[in-house]
Amino acid sequence: MSLRTQLEEYSPGTLLVLFTTLGHVYVGTVTAIVEDTVSLARPDGRSTIVINLNDVSGVRRFEEEPEVR
Repeated sequence: MSLRTQLEEYSPGTLLVLFTTLGHVYVGTVTAIVEDTVSLARPDGRSTIVINLNDVSGVRRFEEEPEVR
């Protein structure tokens, strides 16, 4: 399954974690997938980032983990 297909299968508004081949990690929601790029809106909704799909190495749903004290 291609990465584009994986991204398209998530429902709109799903908070995702994207991992890049350069070691960066981005959290946000997909706003658009155009040709070979994906636009990701930050959780606060104030800015977006455009990432080339060839630079994305993985994607998963964001899940908050409970803090252990």
